[in-house]
Amino acid sequence: MESPATIIFTVIYVITMIASLSGNILLIYIVWKKPEARSLTSFMFVNNAVADLLVTLVVIPYTISDFYMDGVWPLTGVIGEITCRAVIYIAFFTISTSILCLTFMAVDRFYAVVYPFRRLLWFRKPKVLTPVVWLLSMALMSIVPVFIVLERDKKSEYMCKTKFSILGEKSKVIRGVYIYFFVINYLLPVSIISVLYAITARKLWSHKTPGDGLIRNHQRQQQTKRRVVRMLIIVFTAFAFCWLPGQVSQLYLAVTTKDLPIVQTVCYWFGYNNSAINPWLYISLNSKIHRQFTSMMSKKSKRYKTRASKTEDKEISTKTKNETCL
Repeated sequence: MESPATIIFTVIYVITMIASLSGNILLIYIVWKKPEARSLTSFMFVNNAVADLLVTLVVIPYTISDFYMDGVWPLTGVIGEITCRAVIYIAFFTISTSILCLTFMAVDRFYAVVYPFRRLLWFRKPKVLTPVVWLLSMALMSIVPVFIVLERDKKSEYMCKTKFSILGEKSKVIRGVYIYFFVINYLLPVSIISVLYAITARKLWSHKTPGDGLIRNHQRQQQTKRRVVRMLIIVFTAFAFCWLPGQVSQLYLAVTTKDLPIVQTVCYWFGYNNSAINPWLYISLNSKIHRQFTSMMSKKSKRYKTRASKTEDKEISTKTKNETCL
């Protein structure tokens, strides 16, 4: 990659990294510190935030370093093998974790609206659902460390790269692996989520209001459900659009087996942007989390004003004393 392009990509990746880091840490802090903001949806947000932080702290720095090192891995031996495979593995299973969180949230909203009296009790327990999401995403991407290797090139430098020939004929394996990734991490979950939200939205926005004393209570419940579903649809749409370029580039690679470094870098940047957008969407669209966030900001603003006022009073007092002495 040429020098001007390297600098431009470094700057935009760093901006994404800062936005993601601040947003996800803030989101986790709010849910951890404020019991009022806790629900199954918020716990799924936290799972997503942890996955986004892994992308921010591991995958994005690796991508930036690759701009300057051209695939050369700084570590060797057993540690080099482990870290090389771990970084690439994290890049893949964090995508799975994000889409699984969105899928489970869609299933939860579907049952809450369409079948309100047939709740899946085990499904609504964060302590059960959290390990299921992470273990399932890791299992689905367990093929990744198999074809990631650390090899020495002709210059005696260690390179962290893919070696699809380990699994068979290279062209067929590349095609099969990337099509698998596209189906598991995008096509199948996006299709399921789209269908579930279409049914849920139709039920919510076309449901007739009951009569008499149940009207107000029912309307309040319907409005709450609509807000939650609207928020999740926006979050899901952001994920679908951010990762679409990356998924298309992988399909292109599967069909042609040709690398397009700059195009892939741009496409993956769009995907990584989802890690920066997600927490701010959650904070602004989720009423409970937004309420706690504005409360925290107002308290900090009051503290700042109080400190500024005290500092001003001290300055006035000091100035008065000096004038008296004069």
